[in-house]
Parts: sequence; structure tokens; C-alpha cells
Amino acid sequence: MHFTLAHAASVLAFCSAASAAPAIESNTYAAASATSTAAAAPTANLAALGLSKTAQIFLSDTRVDAINNVLTKNEDFVFKFLDKATGGPGEGGEIIAANRKTFPALTGTGIGAALGKLGPCGFNTPHVHPRATELLFQIEGKVVSSMFPENAVNKADGTPREILNTINPFESTVYFQGSVHSQFNPDCTNSTFFAAQSAEDFGTGQVAQELFGTSDAAVAAVFGNVIDGADVDKLRGSISVNVALGVEECLKKCGIPKRK
Repeated sequence: MHFTLAHAASVLAFCSAASAAPAIESNTYAAASATSTAAAAPTANLAALGLSKTAQIFLSDTRVDAINNVLTKNEDFVFKFLDKATGGPGEGGEIIAANRKTFPALTGTGIGAALGKLGPCGFNTPHVHPRATELLFQIEGKVVSSMFPENAVNKADGTPREILNTINPFESTVYFQGSVHSQFNPDCTNSTFFAAQSAEDFGTGQVAQELFGTSDAAVAAVFGNVIDGADVDKLRGSISVNVALGVEECLKKCGIPKRK
């Protein structure tokens, strides 16, 4: 085969086209990059839309954008539990939750927390956290902790097993995600605990409130987040026998009359 002038021209044309291709790709990439940069520019203006900080963080392109444009103050990374206290729905105490709504800096971290403050014979009624496992750490006083993990966790006689413990200062217990659990203060002094949660939106469902949500307003009002042990008669049937007896003993010991 002879290498003719026509062959040489063909090779030259192919090489020229190949060498020009990267320039075309480079120009296309540059255009796409510019478009992406232009689309990202409004990130800094999310606050002008009236969105919550949590929503702004979700819409930020990166964590860097969220910190630079949304969490702009160092104070955004501090949650002051005691400043959030309102005195609670009753004398029994209060649960103060740090989640991605109340503490936007938690958004995207997968963690949350709550501070529990229970007065004498105070009772955090049976509840579940649908999206998190809880690790409770006792700070002051003590709590009687009750947990029913799930169906088929039974004692030898076939009845549901209640995991019942008294948690003292600097002791912890765990509540599995979705388990029914409660805490009550068996003493006449205050009790304080910290509860770490494995989700930034752990959620809470009070068992009695959800079960009797369609009953009269008086019953629904009783089953708040934390109530007084003095309401034990209204709770009977919704709490374990062990816990009910403990509340009764606490009321007598502390001289607190039951409410009818």
C-alpha cells in the first residue's frame, strides 16, 4: 500500500479534529460551572424568603454555606436549656427539648437532646420516641425508670416484662427507639436528668394522650408532657402497677394529696 498525498491529507484532518475536541469539552464544562455558580448564588438570600433557620440550612448547598449564611453568630451554636424553661405544664416539672427546630445548628447532625426537670413525685408519663434511641444520664436526685421494649419481650409466665430501675446521680439507662418508657421522681426533692437522642428530630408520643385523644377535654388536658404524681388516679390503667404504687408511696411520704 502506497502512502499517497490523499492519505496524508486524511490523517492530518483527523489529527486536527482530535486536537480541537478538548477545547470544546473545556468550554462546555466552563459554561456548566458558571451556570452552577449562578444557581448557587441565591443561597445567601434565603433569609429574605421568611424561612426558618432550619429550612434555610436544608436548602443550603453545603455545610459551609449553612454556616456562612445561616448560622452566622457564634451564639447559634449554643443551646441554653434553662433559658428555654417555662415552668412546665404543672408542678410536676418540665421537659426541655433540643431538636433541629429549637436548636437549628443540630440540623443534619443526627443527634438531639432533652433536659428533664421533675419536682417532688413528678412524673414524665409513658411515651415513645418514634425516631430515636435515648440515653438518659441522671444529674440530680433520682428517677424510677420504666421501659417496655416491644411485644413478645415477656417474663417466664408470659406477661410483658417491665425493665424497672432506679437511676441515681451519674448513672445512665437506655430506651430503645419506639419503646414505651417513663420516669418518675420518688423523692420529695427535685430530680434533673439529661437525655441524649440519636436523631435531631426524635419526636415524642405520650401513650395515654394518643390513646385517649378523642375523649373529653379534661382527660386530654391531664396527659401533658410532664404532670404531677397527684394525678395518679387519672393515669391508672395507662401506667404499670409498679410505677403506680411508687407514685402512691411518694405522695404519702411527701404529704401531697391526690387530685380527684
